[in-house]
This record gives sequence, C-alpha cells and structure tokens, in this order.
Amino acid sequence: MKTSDEVEALFDEGLNSFNIDEYDEAIKKFDKVLAIDADHPDALYYRALAWANKGNPDKAISDFTKAIEKNPHDTDAMIGRGEAWYGKGNIKRALTDFKKALSMDPDNPDYKKLVSDLQK
Repeated sequence: MKTSDEVEALFDEGLNSFNIDEYDEAIKKFDKVLAIDADHPDALYYRALAWANKGNPDKAISDFTKAIEKNPHDTDAMIGRGEAWYGKGNIKRALTDFKKALSMDPDNPDYKKLVSDLQK
C-alpha cells in the first residue's frame, strides 16, 4: 500500500508533465494515482483536462463527470465538462453545465460570459 505522500508525489509528477504539455505521460501518472486512490479529485480533473487537450472529449467528459460526482460543487470540473460538450457541438449540454457553474458562483464574470455567449 502506498502512503499518501507517495500518492501525492505521483500526482505532482503527473502535474509537472501536464504543465509542460506532455499529456500522455501525465495521463499515465494520473492513472497510477487513481489506481491507488480512486477518489483523488485532482487526478480526475487533471486527467480530464489532459484528455481534452489531446482532443478526446469523450474521455474528458467521462473524467469530468466522475470528478463532479465526487464533488458536486466543483465548478472547474463543471466548466471543463461544458467546454468538452461544446467541443463536441452539444450546445445544450454545454449551456446546462455553464449555467450550473454560474448558479454556484453567480458573481464569476467568466461564467456569466460563457452563458451569455451561448444564449445569443
């Protein structure tokens, strides 16, 4: 069994790979983190972003959805999933996620803009 320090070290390695656009390597590290700690919300979120950046919106949506299930108030994951839906051309689902994030953070100007842009 790995200690939480070892899990966080693996996560940090994944984040470092992510930050230099090495998405395949980041995904591998996040996979290892999630194999040890399936509830690691940051690993899910960043793996979802890595999938999105690699042009795989379906896997991104899956991971963002898991992150949201673990933390229903995660507006970053909600926006990320909305952007992935938007990338797939599903404006209705994107708008639903953007509106939900806005309802949780009503003063966020970025969320307001996302919603207003899609409602035009």
